[in-house]
Amino acid sequence: MDKKRPGEPERPAAVEAEEALRDADTAVDAAKAEARRWGGSDKKPTEPKDRFW
Repeated sequence: MDKKRPGEPERPAAVEAEEALRDADTAVDAAKAEARRWGGSDKKPTEPKDRFW
């Protein structure tokens, strides 16, 4: 998101909100891709193996 520079006209709040939502959607897509890469969050944990001493 660009910061307002001196001399630039102020942007409407709707434009700022739309840009923020686009950035949020991009972040969600990246998080989902990373979760798929690591196997997702619905994987069952593996049972610990019995220890033999």
